[in-house]
Amino acid sequence: MSEEKIEYIQWYPGHMAKANREIKEKLKLINVVIEVVDARLPLSSKNPEINQYTWNKQHILLLNKSDLADPEVSLEWIEWFKKNTEIQKVVLFDAFDRRMKTELVRTIQDLNVKEKAQVKCLVCGIPNVGKSTVINSLIGKKKTQIGNKPGVTKGQQWLSTPDHLMLLDTPGILWPKFEDPLVGLHLAWLGSIKDTIYEKENIAADLLKYLLIYYPGDLEALYKIEVEGKNIPEVFDAIAKSRGLLIKGGEYDYARTSVLILNDFKNGRIGRITLERPE
Repeated sequence: MSEEKIEYIQWYPGHMAKANREIKEKLKLINVVIEVVDARLPLSSKNPEINQYTWNKQHILLLNKSDLADPEVSLEWIEWFKKNTEIQKVVLFDAFDRRMKTELVRTIQDLNVKEKAQVKCLVCGIPNVGKSTVINSLIGKKKTQIGNKPGVTKGQQWLSTPDHLMLLDTPGILWPKFEDPLVGLHLAWLGSIKDTIYEKENIAADLLKYLLIYYPGDLEALYKIEVEGKNIPEVFDAIAKSRGLLIKGGEYDYARTSVLILNDFKNGRIGRITLERPE
């Protein structure tokens, strides 16, 4: 197991370009744009091209999956977005917290500046940030398919809520090119990019590198290992040994260990972790 350079990951399927065009066609109907990002990577998971939907709309930035993110860093990000963007509201959200749902509905209604009887909201974001889970929370029952992988929502659909909201659910949309290779790496960590286009061992090693700097105690607690003084390959070995991930001949199985580390992060098992910090 060796340390590798960051991969330059790109992924922009044709269906995303089509979805982008279809959203633009419906924009004249929209009162409020709810942009969903992942609170663990709020800047990298924010599609810069969504600005074309929001320039003359009321705009909520929803830092979803806040229960999986580092709470102190999340507060820093809220202040950063308030100071550095023109977004009307920046809101922490956990789709399974009723109080947060109530607060989000109140925020949407407060932004109903045209006093519409039924507020029409565009719910948008990149793949796998939890848009469908957010919508299911607002409508009070399961109406949209959800899953911890990109590309679950295939088309657009209007859905109504008990609070007189109309929500336009849209497929996850990436932008055509990541100028910063770190962004592609970050989105691979989240599972926002299909895992057939990158080497899992490489991105798992880069994830471990970050966790060893900011969250070494969480790694030690989950995997029952010691990390002090160890480099990336040695930590990989320790995790593989702890979990009994071996191949024929007693060698460590780095492929399975990489999948384990990435899944443990995506599912919040390592701890409440935020993988980027405001400047």
